[in-house]
Amino acid sequence: MLAKIIRRLRARFITRLDYRGITVPVHGAHVIRPIKEELMTGRYEVPEITALQALLRPGDRMLEIGGGLGVVSGLAAKAVPDAVIESYEANPALIAAIDELHELNGLRSITLHNRILVQGGGGGARDFHLHHSFAESSIVPGEGKDRSVPVPTEDFAAKLKSFRPHVLVVDIEGGEDELLSGADLAGLRALVLELHPRVIDRAAEKRILDACAAAGLYPRFDLSTANVVAFERVD
Repeated sequence: MLAKIIRRLRARFITRLDYRGITVPVHGAHVIRPIKEELMTGRYEVPEITALQALLRPGDRMLEIGGGLGVVSGLAAKAVPDAVIESYEANPALIAAIDELHELNGLRSITLHNRILVQGGGGGARDFHLHHSFAESSIVPGEGKDRSVPVPTEDFAAKLKSFRPHVLVVDIEGGEDELLSGADLAGLRALVLELHPRVIDRAAEKRILDACAAAGLYPRFDLSTANVVAFERVD
């Protein structure tokens, strides 16, 4: 109990944390106490990090959709310094924090975009629904979302064609159905995907799995957990 009280008091005042070898800025209203505590106890995004570090290879191009605090792609850049990474984060409130993380850790291989990748078109704006916990903000409206902001969009298929990623990382709180269902993922070697069954239904999960199978991407069960599924191409 005493350790928990001390951790909570520390979480209230600390502005930076070391997490798995990178410095993470944790000041600002966007980092609520549960997120800080996950970082302090080593539990933040562990399944994604573990899977990605097993799948990412030297010289890879990695596309991240849903950058969050920048921790997952930051650790990927540290682990594989010659990887070329592009990260998309829709929440405007997180961009300065991600930029700060890159600066604090000397990360130069990550290009950050404050945009929403969509199927079929892009170029306009899309409402992004904000939750008091940034991890639950999404293009999908729902309970707890207190306001929306317009965010520029970009065509997902065109991005895949121009960037040609080897590895795709997706964590977009229910937007994975709209993004991945029916998408041509044939150029990928690996995918790390967080599914959100509270937001999408079983039919949506099937559509996503069908798109993966059509690209020869099949689950790596040794790198997957309940909601985070790692896929690797099987030729």
